[in-house]
Amino acid sequence: MAQDAGDGGGELPPPVKKKSPAEEEAEKRRKKLTPGSLMKGIIRSGSGDATPAEGDQVILHCTTRTIDGIVVNSTRREHGGKGIPLRFVLGKSKMILGFAEGFPTMLKGEIAMFKMQPKIHYAEDDCPVATPDGFPKDDELQFEIEMLDFFKAKVVADDLGVVKKIVEEGKGWETPREPYEITARITARTADGKEIIPSKEEAYFFTIGKSELEGLEEVHFYIELVQFIQVRDMLGDGRLIKRRVFDGKGEFPMDCPLHDSLLRVHYKGMLLDEPKSVFYDTRADNDGEPLEFCSGEGLVPEGFEMCVRLMLPGEKSIVTCPPDFAYDKFPRPANVPEGAHVQWEIELLGFEMPKDWTGLTFEEIMDEADKIKNTGNRLFKEGKFELAKAKYDKVLREYNHVHPHDDEEGKIFANSRSSLHLNVAFCYQKMGEYRKSIETCNKVLDANPVHVKALYRRGTSFMLLGDFNDARNDFEKMITIDKSSEQDATAALLKLKQKEQEAEKKARKQFKGLFDKKPGEISEVGVESDGGKDAGDARVNGGEATSADRGVNTNDSPTSESEYAFEEERPGLLGSLWPSARMIFSSLGMNRCAIL
Repeated sequence: MAQDAGDGGGELPPPVKKKSPAEEEAEKRRKKLTPGSLMKGIIRSGSGDATPAEGDQVILHCTTRTIDGIVVNSTRREHGGKGIPLRFVLGKSKMILGFAEGFPTMLKGEIAMFKMQPKIHYAEDDCPVATPDGFPKDDELQFEIEMLDFFKAKVVADDLGVVKKIVEEGKGWETPREPYEITARITARTADGKEIIPSKEEAYFFTIGKSELEGLEEVHFYIELVQFIQVRDMLGDGRLIKRRVFDGKGEFPMDCPLHDSLLRVHYKGMLLDEPKSVFYDTRADNDGEPLEFCSGEGLVPEGFEMCVRLMLPGEKSIVTCPPDFAYDKFPRPANVPEGAHVQWEIELLGFEMPKDWTGLTFEEIMDEADKIKNTGNRLFKEGKFELAKAKYDKVLREYNHVHPHDDEEGKIFANSRSSLHLNVAFCYQKMGEYRKSIETCNKVLDANPVHVKALYRRGTSFMLLGDFNDARNDFEKMITIDKSSEQDATAALLKLKQKEQEAEKKARKQFKGLFDKKPGEISEVGVESDGGKDAGDARVNGGEATSADRGVNTNDSPTSESEYAFEEERPGLLGSLWPSARMIFSSLGMNRCAIL
């Protein structure tokens, strides 16, 4: 007995696949076909049984005639054409409806005659192609088509100006791009078969983005990619260039030391004089031993580390580096002058990834995290605030995977997370990013609204930002929550009052005389000659603290004993990136860091 669809006895119909706009448009056009509007007659049979499908490029000759046999248009020389075949990509190229429906019925080598009514060719409503001058678009026409070839095509340019046919698959996955250096065998012909780059045994060498061929309407290139050298513009301005001269082992970039790692490299450093002079060589100046360093800790110049992170084990690369990413912001060797552009020949011998914490106990995880936290503290004290923040962020990210088993572990976990957030907030203060510092403090206060240290840090950021009322509320709230913080809060309030007075004095000076004129007279606002000195001071003294930091100087040094100045509690796990990550991923052609 049949069952109703609603009684649960029948199977659910398969989900309806949503059609793409192109499919909907093709279906809409197909409804214009009526019996007899498109007729096909085979003049010569083709070979095989394959027919063109959507995404294929078809190559064909076409001769258009009236019903009386008069040729009105042709690609063939004998009928007045240029002898250049037409090329279309099915589903992508604009073409008349008769072609869109007729081409997919043809075999390779087939010659067919299509008779079309006007509404199926150029007289179609909203025809996507322009009608040739003097073309009898309102007449019934015959189109003689010879299907020369068709194949699956890769559309390289959106305007279909560049279409690629793969004759033989290559190896690997990486493809060259600007400014890679290419070695390739190339033959080029015009559309009518005239050779413009003859084939030869030796290969051509060129740099992508530096070569061009102009003055020809259509060119067919036959290319065999022999080799390419990976060249990366790390900063996007041509100043920091990494050129791979010997391939490493593994898959790029998955097997590169993108994470902070212990790296072992041999390198030779040279000044870009003529001739180049070597200022250091690990094989000669380090008893033949490689350099070992941990990435993410500011132990080598920034340009050096950025490039090594994109190397595979065993790879050799030549790096050309500008002074601001070499030794102008790093302890400079005695034989390297200030402002020197340098070149490093680097060989990555290998690297060790950070210890895998999977399966560790809570105590072991906290011990490992403590090591990262201590590194961050050292970087902070050295004034490397971005690197320090990256270490704290790394642990905070990994906290998403930590699950305390009891209340005691939960308390340690919560305190450690709050401590890390406050250190991140302090880094933001030192970097002059006060709003981000406030947002980070809010993460602590959302979980614990009476966290005195978070109130102090947020209040300081409010004060440096000029939000004096919010700063006062935080400092006063400290006293109501914890009487032991009264001395620090009072000192912070005194500092706040001083800041307010300075701001008021500046405002009075700036607007002096504005309201002293008689009616009808024009007054001009006075402008400080220092261009807003207070704001500049606040940014320079990003982490400036009040005397509320017990035993702390006015620079709020991380080496102080203040319980509000800097957090030294134990952190959680591994997991974030380093400050140069945006530039590195930009050099990879990626806007996001999802690869990690």
